[in-house]
Amino acid sequence: MLPQLLIKMLQIIKIQYQIIIYLLGVLFGKSLTDWDDEEPVNQSYQKLQVDELPVIE
Repeated sequence: MLPQLLIKMLQIIKIQYQIIIYLLGVLFGKSLTDWDDEEPVNQSYQKLQVDELPVIE
C-alpha cells in the first residue's frame, strides 16, 4: 500500500510542477512584452557650461 501511495503522490507533484511552470510562463511572458511597448523619455536637460581654459605663462 505504501508504494502505491508514493507513486500517486509523485504523480500529483509532477502535475503541480507543470501547472506552476505554465503559470510562471503566463505571468512573466506578459510582463516582459509590456516593457517593449514603452517609449524612452525625451526630457530636455540643462546644458553643460564649461569655463574657458586659464592662460598659463
